[in-house]
Amino acid sequence: SSSPVVSSSGSSVDPDYLKLLKPPVPVHEGLINVQLKGYDFPVLERQARRVLKLVSKLNLTLSEAWPTPLRSFRVQTFKPQSTTVDKSYDLPIYERNVQIAMVPGFLLGTFIDLVQKNLAVGVTVNIHLHGPEHLEIRQIPDLELEALERQLEELTGTPINPHQKKL
Repeated sequence: SSSPVVSSSGSSVDPDYLKLLKPPVPVHEGLINVQLKGYDFPVLERQARRVLKLVSKLNLTLSEAWPTPLRSFRVQTFKPQSTTVDKSYDLPIYERNVQIAMVPGFLLGTFIDLVQKNLAVGVTVNIHLHGPEHLEIRQIPDLELEALERQLEELTGTPINPHQKKL
């Protein structure tokens, strides 16, 4: 009859063959984006830091974190019973993204729940798989380069494809 080995700290140590019998932990192998949007920049930044802290506390693998270029919308109110504009506002929408990788299956639900329950007022969250369209939105257009490409296009008469790789 064998008894478990007891270490000097008094805790028992399982034999190696028992570790092999444990089932593997399922891991979500894709990249997961946590997309935060809000109208108030300081509140959104604080929320993004909270999500990063949660990733750290849960020992998740942080792949990347990035801001997305500001989007602004014009909102108008109308005078009662007319189509005349009463007031006009520019509404900025700020966005921050946190990308995590190799998330253990048993932690994913907990992580999503904690992010949603600790969401600041005025901040919305969208958690989704990473796709190619998320790379495109990160790109800030270089207006000067685009103007030069248009001039070159006019001079040469051949269209310039902005997505084509330059050699």
